[in-house]
Amino acid sequence: MNRHAVIIQHYPVETLGGNFTAVLQDAGFTLTVVPVFAGAPDFAAFDAPDLSDADLVISLGGPMSANDDYPALRQEMAYLRAAATGDLGNAAPTPVVGICLGAQLLSRALGGAVAPTGGYQFGLRKIDVTADGAADPVFGEVKIPLVPTLHGEQFTVPPDSTLLAEGTMLRRDGGYVRFPMAFRHGISYGFQFEPQLTLDELRIWNRELAGDYHLMGDRFNATQEAARNLREFAAFAPHHEAQMARMLRALLTQAGLL
Repeated sequence: MNRHAVIIQHYPVETLGGNFTAVLQDAGFTLTVVPVFAGAPDFAAFDAPDLSDADLVISLGGPMSANDDYPALRQEMAYLRAAATGDLGNAAPTPVVGICLGAQLLSRALGGAVAPTGGYQFGLRKIDVTADGAADPVFGEVKIPLVPTLHGEQFTVPPDSTLLAEGTMLRRDGGYVRFPMAFRHGISYGFQFEPQLTLDELRIWNRELAGDYHLMGDRFNATQEAARNLREFAAFAPHHEAQMARMLRALLTQAGLL
């Protein structure tokens, strides 16, 4: 049976990535990309397939804030809520995977909040998986708790949702902040990291998003961080891609899509 995945893209270089694309295509999914970024359609309109035609929704990262008052983002949050909860007459919830900005939008859509961390992360970071996360049939596939990150804001775990993992960041003022890194709501998941990232994509990010390393603050050397991130992820990428592919397949299985 042919399946349909809606991929919401908030920035041209932040894509689904070859790893997740291969998993979905191997599972028989057709992919529809919905661009929501400047010039396409300038944050003014959200033109996505009707949820009755969607079996899976993946909302990717991007440079804007989930708190930005763009019409397209407000419309997207309503879409994500309808998918994750089965509102608006859906026969059943449609699984949502929120990644970085997508996770923050999903959190807000479900009654959570998004706020600045006071710092910025761009690179591999250890996460602390909760007991619920380790036991989760999907997130439990994350056996090595090391993930690529790219963010300066954090979400709260929405009501009636489960905290799966937490993380820690060194803020620009020298203090530390601890925040959720993953949550589950029904059959939907929000990740404050980049499960879809591949080494090929990180090479593009290091070129196109090089300025983001400066956002980490004066305690970090941007040039050294960029080189370290690429060096470390080059070694870890095969493990990351393997366990994240297992996690995505487990989600599809739990949702009855595989």
